[in-house]
Amino acid sequence: MARKPLDYWEKRQTELMKRQEKGTENTIKGLIRSYEQATKNINKEISRIYKNYSKSDILDKKVLNQLLNKKETDTYRRNLLTTINNNIKNEDIKQKMLLKYNSSAYSFRISRYEQLQESIDLELKKLADVEQQITEIRYIDTIKEGYYHNIYDVQKNTGIGFNFSQIDNKTINLLLNEKWTDNANFSQRIWKNSEKLGNYLRTQLTADTMSGKTIQKIASELSSFMNVGLYNATTLVRTEVNHFANEAEMLSYEELDIEKYRFIATLDNVTCKHCAELDNKVFKLKDRQPRQELSTNTSERQMYNSCSV
Repeated sequence: MARKPLDYWEKRQTELMKRQEKGTENTIKGLIRSYEQATKNINKEISRIYKNYSKSDILDKKVLNQLLNKKETDTYRRNLLTTINNNIKNEDIKQKMLLKYNSSAYSFRISRYEQLQESIDLELKKLADVEQQITEIRYIDTIKEGYYHNIYDVQKNTGIGFNFSQIDNKTINLLLNEKWTDNANFSQRIWKNSEKLGNYLRTQLTADTMSGKTIQKIASELSSFMNVGLYNATTLVRTEVNHFANEAEMLSYEELDIEKYRFIATLDNVTCKHCAELDNKVFKLKDRQPRQELSTNTSERQMYNSCSV
């Protein structure tokens, strides 16, 4: 059986990436909707406080520092715990939040400003939880598609039949939980980004309210920070999809007892230096390590590992 030319394998991989990109775009649409809803909810809570406790579009610092009465505090805490139990699916995060808000330190009355900050924090936790759920579905689909498509494609285009095993949930979970970069798995990166976003929002909210900015200005600035958070989230999902696609491909090669693979880079003016240097080089599969750095540039993400059978 004659070997397929390298441009064949490049075309094959490009077609696979187009299918993956379509699925990724659908996931990103879900992220956009989630971020838009979270932004709407945060601005709604800010508007509620302004509407109820201010006679103008500028909130008096004294109002923000006012303590909720006991009835308001008890109602707020009860609703907070209910929301956590009903909306946070990540069990580790849920238990940490319940432990925090059930502690004696949170049994005292709080100010309206503290209530607002906690409401924003809860909204971001809900957002990160949804982000984890919808991206995990995409990553699982990417792993399965990459694994089975590559096995099918190698068999079809070599004319050689192979016996192969299905990719099981244990293997998929091992890939999902792998800390392949920044000493964190995909879920931990989502929550880390959420924490950073929360810190930015709290800092900005403090500065805006203390400087007497209008509700319109505060809403605009917080929305800008949420847009940055959305950009980071979409960048992350593209990077993770690329990683899981590569790992699934390597798993399929291992399953087919392929010993070597050839790295083929799309060489153009946006190809990263690292990938350009690796172009057309052959590596032993057993020596391969997961890539520690993956580009977030759309064109650069067209770098991939491809097998020369």
